[in-house]
Amino acid sequence: MIKANPKTSWNDLESMPTIAKTAYVDPAATVIGDVRIGERVYVAPGASVRADEATPIIIGDDCNVQDGAVFHGLEGTSIRLGKRVSIAHGAVIHGPLEIGDESFVGFNAVVHASTLGKRCFVGHLALVVGVRLRDGSFVPPGAVVDAQEKADGLGPVPEGLRGFNDEVVGVNTEFAQVYNMMDKSCKTHPI
Repeated sequence: MIKANPKTSWNDLESMPTIAKTAYVDPAATVIGDVRIGERVYVAPGASVRADEATPIIIGDDCNVQDGAVFHGLEGTSIRLGKRVSIAHGAVIHGPLEIGDESFVGFNAVVHASTLGKRCFVGHLALVVGVRLRDGSFVPPGAVVDAQEKADGLGPVPEGLRGFNDEVVGVNTEFAQVYNMMDKSCKTHPI
C-alpha cells in the first residue's frame, strides 16, 4: 500500500513516495509519505515504512527491508540508509537515524536516535539507542548499547560475519529483479 502523508495535501508531490523503477515494493508492504527508495531495493511483505512524522525516509540503492520491519520516527527528524544496507525481519528503525553503507541490522533488533558508520553489524535482538557507532562496529546479538561509552567499547565485526551482508544484499537485490519481472509479466498476461 503506497500512500501520501496524511498531514499534507494529495497535491503535494513531496508527500508521496518516490520509488526507483528497479526497486520492488511488495503489495503487502506499507509505504507512506516522503519515502525515497533507490535502485534495486527490495521491500518485503509486511514491512511498514512511514514518513508521516520523520521525513524524509531515504533508502539507498541495493538495500533491503525484510518482512515485518518497521520504519518510523519522531516528528521533525529523518531516517537515512546508505547503500547496500540490510534491515532483517522484524527490526525497528526509529528516527532520528542514519545508517552507513553496507551495514546489517539483525532480526528483531531496535535502532533508535543513532548514527551507524559504514559496515556495522547489529546482531539479532540487539538494542542500539542514542549513540554513534564507528565504521565496522559489531553489536553482539541481544546486546544493549544505550550509552556512548558502550558504543566506543564495541569491537570489530568478526571475520566470519564480514561477508554475511554481501550475501544478504545479493539475495534481496535478486528478489527485487525477479519480483519486478513477475509483476510485469502478470500485468501483460492476465489469467
